[in-house]
Order: sequence, then structure tokens, then C-alpha cells
Amino acid sequence: MNEQVCLPKGLAAVRGGVFILYHPVTPSLDVALREAKAYLEMRRHFESMVVLIWLGKMFPPPSAEVRAGFAAAFAAGPTVTAVAWIVDTEHSLGASIVHSVSMQMFSSTAQVRLFRDPFDAASWLSSIEGTDAELILDGLEALDRAQPA
Repeated sequence: MNEQVCLPKGLAAVRGGVFILYHPVTPSLDVALREAKAYLEMRRHFESMVVLIWLGKMFPPPSAEVRAGFAAAFAAGPTVTAVAWIVDTEHSLGASIVHSVSMQMFSSTAQVRLFRDPFDAASWLSSIEGTDAELILDGLEALDRAQPA
């Protein structure tokens, strides 16, 4: 990519071909639609991308409207080849919920994995997309710093 991709501060981050979302709490419909719109803008820059989503809390899961908004954007934007979810849970119920949400938001052709460790998630995406894992983590950290106190 030869040009810079600029997004509103704290909304999402792009590092290489990685679209990064940071959700300390379940996103509202307004936030989800703004993030979805940002992903649609990536069509001008990318044919395909991988996605990293950090979830601070799995409960409550995103509403049907939020899932539908993301699903529409991820279907119409660059092809999503892989999705890494970072979740802090060992509970099978939480993992099941994330898998269910993921199936509703992304194409069945996308590789999807859950991780507890951000570095493991970034390394996996790096092995698929080629962007350095440290650069991916930098995007995640930038979103963390941009959150209101």
C-alpha cells in the first residue's frame, strides 16, 4: 500500500492489510455502524484484509442489528481472509458465543481463531497477511490509548 489510510482517532486502526477493532465493551449500534463504514472505505485501498478484534467483555453479545451492520460491511468491503478474536476467557460458553457471532459477521471462507494472548493473535495474522506482528500490536495499543479514561 503506497498511501496512508486515515481513520478517526480511536475508531479502528489499519496496519498493513490488517483492520483492527478494539471493543472494551459491547459496541453500540452507532459505534458498530461507524466501524462498518470505515471498513467499507478500505475498498479503495485493499482487495482483501485480515481482521483483529479485541473483546474486553463478551457479555452481552452484540445485538442482531450490530451483527447485521458488521456482516454487511465485511461482505461488501475487502474480502476478509482471516479473523483473530482476542478474548480473555477459558470458558467454553464464551468461546461458543464468539464463534456464533463470528459466523454471523464473516464469510464461511474466512479462517477464524480465538486467542487469549494478543501477540499470538498478531503472529497468526502476520503469518497469513505478512504485516509484522509488532506493527499489528502497535495498532491495537494505539486504539487502547485512544479510549476515554
